[in-house]
Amino acid sequence: MSLATKYRPSKFADCVGQDVVFQVLEKQIESGDIKNTYLFCGASGSGKTSTARILAKAINNGEGRPIEIDGASNNGVDNIRAIIDEAKNRALDSKYKIFIIDECQVLSLSAWNAILKTIEEPPKYTIFIFCTTDPQKIPATIVNRCMRFNFNKISSSEIASRLTYICEQEGYTNYNDSVSYISRISNGQMRDAIANLEKVASYSVDFDIEMTLKILGAYSYKLFFELLNSIIDGSEKDVILNLEKIYDGGTDMKLFVDQFLTFCLDVMKYAVLGNFDIVQIPEDMKQDLDFVSKFDNASSYYSYLVDKLLELKNMLKTDTSYKNTCEVMFLQ
Repeated sequence: MSLATKYRPSKFADCVGQDVVFQVLEKQIESGDIKNTYLFCGASGSGKTSTARILAKAINNGEGRPIEIDGASNNGVDNIRAIIDEAKNRALDSKYKIFIIDECQVLSLSAWNAILKTIEEPPKYTIFIFCTTDPQKIPATIVNRCMRFNFNKISSSEIASRLTYICEQEGYTNYNDSVSYISRISNGQMRDAIANLEKVASYSVDFDIEMTLKILGAYSYKLFFELLNSIIDGSEKDVILNLEKIYDGGTDMKLFVDQFLTFCLDVMKYAVLGNFDIVQIPEDMKQDLDFVSKFDNASSYYSYLVDKLLELKNMLKTDTSYKNTCEVMFLQ
């Protein structure tokens, strides 16, 4: 069983990142003011489908199971007509018959038109929960007839808290820096964060940060700091040797430039803010960060460096001699 499945929330108290949504839904259940049609909108991994399952379970007091439908593979009008026919019948094992339609934005216009009448006048004991990552593709006539909830991306601190809990339950060790890093690169998506955690755990339950970076396809921060120091020092020899080391390691130079750009942008953020709040670099590298950011006009210097790296990134899109182009730009 995957970690995402094993630690999937089963009640609202287990969920993170959508407190307002959970409070409203819980209030509706307590008061009995349950709607027939819900629309959950938000980025992938923000908890829409998990919340839909929890809501369905809470509405039916744990009885029966919701009918889950993948909109991507059931997007035609015939599929929807079958759902409409099914919706007319009362559930046999629970009070409400609940349909969870995931990725509903891919339903065809004819499919939406077919279900519109059912949404306007739904059977009393039938509930539809639509989940989507792209509400703009859903007809306004449908959106206006649903109770809509917007799911925000989950904060890095909330993701880190959940990953820490999983590590504790699974008996992982030395995980603090890796959890901090994974939570910051997951772009607010809990599912991706847990998947990355599981990927590292499949290699070792000892989460050394350098090992984590290697497994997740990121370059060593030690290497980044070495190259950055050689650039700051104006040491052409060290710049060339560091780039040679990177190239000889079989590195994809486009990917390297992209990640080094992100690294330098993080150093700039640290130089400006003086903390790790929105910085992906692990906190145990504070001494290295202080060394490369505590000098006069550091933020201006990194602004220039980031501009040059963006220029290099754009050049590599059409270039065929990656190594030479990178050497020239880094020496400049």
